[in-house]
Amino acid sequence: MLGKKNFGERWVHDPSIIHAGDAFYTVSTHGYYQFRKSYDLISWEDEGKSCFDKESIARELKEGIEYCKASVPKTREEGSNFWAPDIIKVGDKYRLYHAISSFGSPLSYIGMAESDKIDGEYHQKGCVVKSKEGVPFPNAIDPSAIRDENGKFYLVYGSFFGGIFLKELKKNGLAVDEGYGIKLAGGDMEAIEGPCLLFNKENGYYYLFLSYGSLVDSYNVRVARAKKITGPYIDPQGRRLDKVKDGGAIILTSYHFSHQKDTFTAPGHNDVLKFRKNYFLAHHTRLNNDPSVSYLNIRQFAFNKFGWPVVFPSLYDGEKLRTVSEDISGKYNVIKLNTHTTVATAESKLIDLKIKVDGYFVEVEVEGEKYYGVAVKVLDAGNERYAFSAMNKKGYCVWGIKSPF
Repeated sequence: MLGKKNFGERWVHDPSIIHAGDAFYTVSTHGYYQFRKSYDLISWEDEGKSCFDKESIARELKEGIEYCKASVPKTREEGSNFWAPDIIKVGDKYRLYHAISSFGSPLSYIGMAESDKIDGEYHQKGCVVKSKEGVPFPNAIDPSAIRDENGKFYLVYGSFFGGIFLKELKKNGLAVDEGYGIKLAGGDMEAIEGPCLLFNKENGYYYLFLSYGSLVDSYNVRVARAKKITGPYIDPQGRRLDKVKDGGAIILTSYHFSHQKDTFTAPGHNDVLKFRKNYFLAHHTRLNNDPSVSYLNIRQFAFNKFGWPVVFPSLYDGEKLRTVSEDISGKYNVIKLNTHTTVATAESKLIDLKIKVDGYFVEVEVEGEKYYGVAVKVLDAGNERYAFSAMNKKGYCVWGIKSPF
């Protein structure tokens, strides 16, 4: 059962992921921005480290704490007003973008701190953006930093209230001006948050990942793409995320495979990592409709032949994309992911499928609709089986794991 490998997978919320040295790290909400460490992206350890401790966070983040009228948590594990950190390495320094806020309020603050070491301690360098109560502008939370193809730095951020914005940064990591930046998506209190950006050098697209819905029961991860980092970001149906509500292709939702024990509830607030030639999605989830505990999930994803990311239907366990040289048609437990924000869980059906394979790319017809994706062997319930993840031309996604029966 998920969460039983070791304690490090539990109590992770809003994870950001980075590779540093010979290890992988997640840094997340709670306490003083907690770290987890892994050498293989499978087993995670909690070594008790954070970006700050009680004394240093009160000192270093004093400006943001006073601006947001926030309380410093008493312990590393305590839920707090310190949310959704993000780390990026620049030269020999690690930059921590951090948010301070309170639930339901746009009185928020994003700052930047630096360290010589990935696991701190970090020293504050300044404010990047802050938002006010009572104005229909961005909520200054959920920061995620990126360096574009030309070497410029940007911060994507935002949430409910005014939507998702992109702000240019100076070489020192702080903002070029005091404005909010460019609007990329959302607004008018639409339930969007947790943005992050990925540039794919192979096809020249920037991909904007977002979480829609409620973090306790209806979270879902969506994606749109653009040829320029500033947008516009467009989904498979040709909709601009800055012009429509409920846009984006849903690539991860609440789901349950009938042959597996656990139900994955409200997966979301993801970050992305490219390591060597592979792409990974780090996010949190609930289990079995229990909102009280969040778990860290790492999943691999790949791009289909049309350049859209499709997320694998199982947690990462070392699987690799390889040329498929055999007929993989047969009976699959198939899940059609939810196509809108809902508290409903997408359930699997047993379907006999004919699958066309080209390398590791697949074309599969499910209930009269063609989907395009990738096939991979995954470890499922202790056994190696073929699985696929695919998307149709409307941006609707389907998963399949070959039936053990």
